[in-house]
Amino acid sequence: PMAPLVAPRSTAFARKMSKSISLTRKVARNHLVPQATWFESKGVVDVSLPLEDCWAMWLRREAIPQWMPWVKSVNIDPDDDQVSKWLLSTEALGQKFEFSWKAKNLPPLKNKMIHWRSIDGSMGGSVIGSVFQVRNRGAVKFRRLSEDSCEITLSISYELPDVLAPLESSLQPLVDGILQTDMERFGKLAVDGELQKFTEMS
Repeated sequence: PMAPLVAPRSTAFARKMSKSISLTRKVARNHLVPQATWFESKGVVDVSLPLEDCWAMWLRREAIPQWMPWVKSVNIDPDDDQVSKWLLSTEALGQKFEFSWKAKNLPPLKNKMIHWRSIDGSMGGSVIGSVFQVRNRGAVKFRRLSEDSCEITLSISYELPDVLAPLESSLQPLVDGILQTDMERFGKLAVDGELQKFTEMS
């Protein structure tokens, strides 16, 4: 089984996390509307498979937790197959953090880009997620390198409330590293034949 995502436990990071959580709760108690800033993290991998094969694997959203273990589940909305519910689960500072949201598929560019955005009002979870609507969006871009290989770039953007800004210097390198590991895991699983292809956008 894949190891859970665990945030760094340095003293400095712990102090920043504790301070930010305290500010988060203060904002909640006072019903304040937080200011926020968008940040982006990404991971890139070259895969020794035809682009079309990799595209077909990424279309199967329910399979994403196989190579992104910090995403606990992706469930397709039975009433709208362009909407999916995502559950993120991680541990940090001896606490379990969970955050869920609904994402809406945007029109794909076949064999070039799959992208989505969170739906306002659909977000929630423990600590941060129970207070703020942390909007996010993502894209997977495909570039052909040869008939039998391609480059895949995953980028995820998220709107971080300014009260959590002290975490950003530690958080962004952490997320970058996680996404890079996830993409490398995808490449290995894909080449090893462990991932099922999907022929239509679900």
